[in-house]
Amino acid sequence: MRKFLLTFLSFVFALTVYAQDRTVTGKVTASEDGSSLPGVNVLVKGTTTGTVTDANGEYRISVPSSGAVLVFSFIGYASQEVELGNRSTVDVVLAADVQQLTEVVVTGQGFAKEKKALGYAVAGVGSEAIAARPVNDIGRILMGKIPGVTINPTGGTAGTGSQINIRGYSTITGNTQPLWVVDGVPFSGATNDASGFTTGGTATATSRFLDLDPNAIESVNVLKGLAATVLYGDQGRNGVIVVTTKSGSKKKRATEINIQQTIGMNEIASLPDVQQNYGNGFQQLTNTSQFFSNWGANYREIDSVGHPYQWLGDLTRRDPFLANTAYKRIPYRYSLNLNDFFRRGVVSNSSVSVSGGTDKMGVTGTLGYTTEEGYAPGNDLERINVSIGFNASLSDRLSINSSLMYSHTDFATPPLNGATGGGGAFGNVPSLYANFLYSPPNYNINDTELFPFETPDKRMVWYRPGSDIPNARWLAKYTRETDVTDRFFNSTSINYDINDNLSLTYRVGLDFYTQRQNREFNRGVSPTLVPLDNGALQTQTISNTIWNHDFIVGYNKKITSDIGLSARAGFNARYDKFERDGLYSEQQIVPGLMRHSNFQVSSSRSGAFGGRVFQRLDESQRYGLYGDFQFDYKNFIFLNLAGRNDWVSFLEEGNNTLFYPSVSSSVDLTEAFSSIKSKTINFLKLRVGYGTSAGYPAPYNTRTVIAPNSRGFVDASSAVFAEHTISNGLGNPGLRGELIGEVEAGFEAKMFNNRLGLDFTVYNRATRDLITDASVDPATGFTGTLLNLGKVTNKGIEIAVNGTPLKLSNGLQWDVIWNFTAVRPEVVTLGEGILETPIAGFSDLGNFAVPGRPMNIIKGTRIARDPNGNPIVGADGFHELDPLIGELGDPNPYFLTTLINTISFKGITFSVQIDYRKGGKMYASTPSALLARGVLASESVLNRDLAFIAPGVKRVDTDADGVVDGFAPNDITLTAADYGFNLQFFGRNDNAMFDATNIRIREISLGYQLPRQILAKTPFKAASFTLNANNLWFFAFGAPKYVNWDPEVASLGVNSGLGFDYLTGPSMRRYGAVLRLTF
Repeated sequence: MRKFLLTFLSFVFALTVYAQDRTVTGKVTASEDGSSLPGVNVLVKGTTTGTVTDANGEYRISVPSSGAVLVFSFIGYASQEVELGNRSTVDVVLAADVQQLTEVVVTGQGFAKEKKALGYAVAGVGSEAIAARPVNDIGRILMGKIPGVTINPTGGTAGTGSQINIRGYSTITGNTQPLWVVDGVPFSGATNDASGFTTGGTATATSRFLDLDPNAIESVNVLKGLAATVLYGDQGRNGVIVVTTKSGSKKKRATEINIQQTIGMNEIASLPDVQQNYGNGFQQLTNTSQFFSNWGANYREIDSVGHPYQWLGDLTRRDPFLANTAYKRIPYRYSLNLNDFFRRGVVSNSSVSVSGGTDKMGVTGTLGYTTEEGYAPGNDLERINVSIGFNASLSDRLSINSSLMYSHTDFATPPLNGATGGGGAFGNVPSLYANFLYSPPNYNINDTELFPFETPDKRMVWYRPGSDIPNARWLAKYTRETDVTDRFFNSTSINYDINDNLSLTYRVGLDFYTQRQNREFNRGVSPTLVPLDNGALQTQTISNTIWNHDFIVGYNKKITSDIGLSARAGFNARYDKFERDGLYSEQQIVPGLMRHSNFQVSSSRSGAFGGRVFQRLDESQRYGLYGDFQFDYKNFIFLNLAGRNDWVSFLEEGNNTLFYPSVSSSVDLTEAFSSIKSKTINFLKLRVGYGTSAGYPAPYNTRTVIAPNSRGFVDASSAVFAEHTISNGLGNPGLRGELIGEVEAGFEAKMFNNRLGLDFTVYNRATRDLITDASVDPATGFTGTLLNLGKVTNKGIEIAVNGTPLKLSNGLQWDVIWNFTAVRPEVVTLGEGILETPIAGFSDLGNFAVPGRPMNIIKGTRIARDPNGNPIVGADGFHELDPLIGELGDPNPYFLTTLINTISFKGITFSVQIDYRKGGKMYASTPSALLARGVLASESVLNRDLAFIAPGVKRVDTDADGVVDGFAPNDITLTAADYGFNLQFFGRNDNAMFDATNIRIREISLGYQLPRQILAKTPFKAASFTLNANNLWFFAFGAPKYVNWDPEVASLGVNSGLGFDYLTGPSMRRYGAVLRLTF
């Protein structure tokens, strides 16, 4: 009845003024990209007459014949008033309102909240900070953009994984990577390595968030603290990265077509400056037995030397070259340009999105195709992305929102196994970079006529007599590691509003992918690398499934005139299934044919690649009840109570349920005390929060596992006897989840007419009942078990500043963003009697947890020292080795900071992002190997004819009985080769420790948005062109001169390992040009 009366009165009023009114039409678009804006409110100022723009951003409204003013308003955009005059057509461009855009953020379980109501820190970026870049990995795009988030690539190879850490390390044995949530549904960002770290699997593995197309992303929000992630339970303990795709967004869109084309180039970012005075050899000699390192004779002393292939120990490799006189003697001179081995890889990214709909429904579809060539030959990436989403209001109360995505990712690379430079790569699995960077500069690997990389029967050949160092060109041609993933993802939610206060939502999600990984080694790689020299093939298939269901009840009510309540209660069920199967074969028959039928021996274990059993099935189930209750008092004091109770399948009854509470509060001081608000202080908010979570072990750790082997033994009559093997790990049925608690506090401020913003956060996180590996007496038949012991803490500071120092009426504007991150992870205790426990790496060189020391401390071999701390020199003139490994350094940086400057003027935008890391030590094979091998240009100024003396003291006799119990300054001389090779950088890990402080230009871009006036008579609504570069320049303050070393690498993989460079590849520099068109 009420609606009928309002309609009738409006009709009568319209009749009375009809003779005086006229009609005005027009279109409303967004200033940032020229896209149409549906749903914009258009109101005749001073009246109740109004309308909204349709799906194409167009409107029609009746206005008085003179003196009318239209007011245009839309969420996220600055309102605009327009005087009509005599115009009958008025097109309006709305500019984004930064203050409004930050008022509503997506929080836990997809709940949208006012930012000022939150008692914890959140941060995020929009599509403009993600798109139009030459980087195709969303993880690496986020580098430096969000305080509290640290991202390290595993190497410079295109497609390899990224280590993402949010607010430190809260576990020793568990996963440290954040939870990815896409359109409200968990999305696996796992890194499924094809083998362990010692055989190269972690260096080549891709992170599965690589399957996301950055061009299809609407926004990314990062929930960092436990108060923010509590609704995800244990899944959110490492932070949550919430991705909203354009197909999953509920935003109404006009009918339009967006096309984006990126063309770019990848190149190696840094190579060492190679000395050009000395060739290969040792002790300044170059002869048949010294074809290694670069401590040979000066080029001025020798004109030519014998071709190294004459002395190959393997006759099958040597004989084909003996008859050719070209291989008798070769010039002895500098001839190698390392750059010539690498390529400038082409990057192409094509994206088309189509959107449209009505005021009741919206549809968006996106198609993306990406190809990328890395700088290393054989490193390629191809990705196809298809997504479609729709949202519809089926009635006044019922609505549905759904997004579907399919991706196909095809990744290939030569082997990238880790190495120290002291010989081959780890585990006798070769690596492209393990020995290449210090190849003798008088042997030009790029001159394939003088130095062929293969024999006629396709076996590898290179300069070492034992053929123990593989030729990098042979590896690039005849070895390959591939990863092909097909992924399907769906998020669908149905919402029903029972009344104005009460709503019901059901959301279902499926994330499913299959991943096929191959490791292909043709026969002939090296006679010292058995069994790989006979050829090997490993194929592995992984399937991963996540089913996620949420049923949510929402309630909003103004309890009194001053107190409001917004409540959500939900039930969650998540099912995970991980399956892996594979086959390993060796002894290849026909070179080049990679089929298991072309190999003589096959196994269900990974053989040369670590011996892993392929077949594995992990299933887990968790159920959770959660609630989120937000109270507000006069919209300036907010109290949020939240919690979740989980029941999990991978702990025993009695330990398989936990409740995680959370409480947070915020106060808008400028609303509470009007005297505070002024032109200087526009907004001031205080916040404090407490949150909890848990860390659970992987499935099947509470019980001792028996592994059956139906072909365990074969007797003399060929009868098969089955065997059953009990695992070395003793199951612990009393194992509990790790308990994590965090307190955070901070403030947010906006000042000087919103031209300066500040967000400050301090937090303290503690994990107790730490799940720790504990040794067991071998007499029990076991070697270890998992126990709940110990405690670790993470204390940190996060600062985000944004400002506009310059904003002129002619359109010139200068914007600045500054982010700061500092976190100190510390091991408080590991339990009684446990002095340390390894985290990652090797038992004698790796990351360790040591009570009272920072998390991930690096321990390894070190020089023995006298009571005064002086290095002790042995009788051979070399430093003695301490019999015990010791602490070498703390890999955790003191702080990370980012500065982004953006200058815009009349459609032109120029932006520069500079990242700086202070402190943190690294064990770095790249600089240490180059120094030890005599490669660097610095060696050219080192007079190798002189004698060298190791710094330190030597042992001396000090009593009549000849007992050595004293020390005197060392005076034992060494040659230059011994000093560099044997003394300084090999054999003693502390000589390979370097400060990882560095500064870099992370991004630089120059873009131009064409004016609308130019496009008025074209079919385009918007057009822009951008030039950009990524990782354009860097400088490592702690690197030795001429190394050009980039410490931004995580050679141990993406989980807990920190502070190691194992020659897994230099970093990459990217250039690109992006064209964006909107129809």
